Amino acid sequence: MKKLFFLTALVFAGVFFGHSTLMAAEAIPLQIINESEASSGPTKVPGRPLFIMQEGNELTLPVLGDDYMFRLFDVNGVQVYSVPVTAGSTQLILPSTLSGSYELRLETDTYYYIGYIVL
Repeated sequence: MKKLFFLTALVFAGVFFGHSTLMAAEAIPLQIINESEASSGPTKVPGRPLFIMQEGNELTLPVLGDDYMFRLFDVNGVQVYSVPVTAGSTQLILPSTLSGSYELRLETDTYYYIGYIVL
């Protein structure tokens, strides 16, 4: 009972004082978009869904077998940030100057993953 009280007090203190240290990382689901299917029939793309873990401006990416381009687009569809992601990279720290809602993409030449993020 004491442990439950202590844990509850910690959570309320974190909420009251605005600390995010008690917040768990958020999972961002990514949907795959294969633009080549419409023009040349089905092509092979990774079949399993991907998730990016977000904790503030730090992202943990799944281990990818290919090089990708990471892009962020604002609510008007304007690209505001991009960085190449090499195969095997799992950490990405976004600039602290970015804030708001964004569409994110992990792109290759023939397909990309799309998701949405709030910074």
